[in-house]
Amino acid sequence: MFLGKGFPRKQATFEVAWRPRAGTDVQRVQWADDAVSLGWHKDDDHEDLGTTHFQIETDEELFHEPGHLEAEAPLSFLETCLQRLPAKLEETITE
Repeated sequence: MFLGKGFPRKQATFEVAWRPRAGTDVQRVQWADDAVSLGWHKDDDHEDLGTTHFQIETDEELFHEPGHLEAEAPLSFLETCLQRLPAKLEETITE
């Protein structure tokens, strides 16, 4: 239902985290199924990629890129990630 059509992988977990702290809050939106784990992380793990990074992990690789997501409010961060998630999941479907 979330993607608006059938999805080949039947089970997944979806994690949303928000940890307020002085300066910039830590926020995370992460999808994981049996083929891929992907999500947006707002933390200081990859400062060279900006405030927020997107990461995708498969059995073969772990890839990080700038997240281009500067939303500060937790609900705005979540909303933006939810809007972007279907397209990112589409990219993981192999025919």
